[in-house]
Amino acid sequence: MTNAKTPQPEIADLGLVGYDYFAQELNVRPSTIRTYANGTEKQRLIDFPLPVTGPNSRQPLFRKEAADTFISNRRAGSTTGKGRVKPATLTKTQRTALQAAAATLGHEIKLDDRRAVREAIYGELDLPVITITKNEQLPAVDTPTIKKLYKQTEHPFLHHLLTYRGIDTPTTTS
Repeated sequence: MTNAKTPQPEIADLGLVGYDYFAQELNVRPSTIRTYANGTEKQRLIDFPLPVTGPNSRQPLFRKEAADTFISNRRAGSTTGKGRVKPATLTKTQRTALQAAAATLGHEIKLDDRRAVREAIYGELDLPVITITKNEQLPAVDTPTIKKLYKQTEHPFLHHLLTYRGIDTPTTTS
């Protein structure tokens, strides 16, 4: 009587992969992959494959074909080839607003950069501070604050910033 063990198939032999496979292929941390799979509604990626082991499994496994499809789709939208998706391109309206804002200031500015916007509004243009951020105690540059400031001052830079952010502002006729 021989006591030979029957070889157990490896997970990869079954065509199944775990979070580590996604992380390795996309060159991101496993925690990022878990967020893609199980994060909050805003964090979870809709196209992330469903596990074959069930949603409550401690070590979810995925079909390799579905994983490879997801990985190739992430890479297709990536500038780095590492699974990080490049930002959406600017619309024509945003490009126009960005150029007009730069012309108003006399230099280029990244309107997505809160620090640059804060410096432009409160430093260069010397507009009044109407709201302070709770955490950092800095002049606020959130959209509601900028809308209020625009109503007070009607400064053209604020008009361009709001247009860039997709907010319609009434234009004044003099």
